[in-house]
Amino acid sequence: MAAVAALTLIGVGPSGTVAAAPPPGTNLQVLSWNMCDVVRWGGCAERRTDQKVALLKQKVQENYVQAMLLQEVCQSTLSALLTQLGPAWSAHFSPYHWSQKGALTVSPCETKPGTSEPLDPNDDVGTAIVVKAGLSDPVEYPTLRASTELVPPLQCATATYFEVRLCAVHSPRQASDLDFPLADYRDDYQMVLRDIVEDYPQVVFGGDFNTRPPDNGPSYAKVWKPAELYAGPGSDTPGYAECDQQNHPGTRTGSATHDSGVKIDYIFASGSTLPGRWCIVEPKAPTGGTNLSDHRYLIYSVAVTTGA
Repeated sequence: MAAVAALTLIGVGPSGTVAAAPPPGTNLQVLSWNMCDVVRWGGCAERRTDQKVALLKQKVQENYVQAMLLQEVCQSTLSALLTQLGPAWSAHFSPYHWSQKGALTVSPCETKPGTSEPLDPNDDVGTAIVVKAGLSDPVEYPTLRASTELVPPLQCATATYFEVRLCAVHSPRQASDLDFPLADYRDDYQMVLRDIVEDYPQVVFGGDFNTRPPDNGPSYAKVWKPAELYAGPGSDTPGYAECDQQNHPGTRTGSATHDSGVKIDYIFASGSTLPGRWCIVEPKAPTGGTNLSDHRYLIYSVAVTTGA
């Protein structure tokens, strides 16, 4: 699989000695969240940066999160997060681009009023892989992209201490290409992802897939079928174990992760080498309250090594 050069590596932690392999009984907790950090895209009315950073720090403290796969996160938000988490954490950032008939422009976090010019040329929006105890070999991979539409990145990096490959996913939206409105790039994106993750014995990948689970109907199954990423309850549906499947046994579905009441966000792991322990899906805010994003976060705990 060909790859383009890695882009931005920030917050590199201390260069102390790292164990050759994690000891028996080591677990890894991975959080995935579409942070809805760009107001002009319409998902959220305001950024609420401080609250989002505080929530992520809380998940680190309460749920022992050691890695994050973030979508729609601004560089300024990512910098604030790393400041709060401390020097043991590292991040790799890859920006979104706007494609205008194939010509790419990096997407800014905020624009000047009434224009498409960036408010801060050093503050773009992208996906981020955030890891404690070492991040290595970050790569952004090329995908089949729309002619005129937002182009999300596909990037992976290794959680060095845990020896686990992590991939941050944000699939294109359905029928979103302004030049070819009937085109659907989601299955192509998943095929590229499959070509990447199958090369790694221990891998966790997650994010906003912009499609409902395959067992929610034929139109959704059609998106998932070519890559066969989503493991089912039987041997006739190979693939990877999804975080919320254990809470919905016997079917490839899960709890709603979007304000629209459907599941479009996922975390997958190589179940034979990283067996799932537990999964958390952020609950919808109670009546009168609001979640910080139009997407719910997920946390997947996997066993990296077994034993006491």
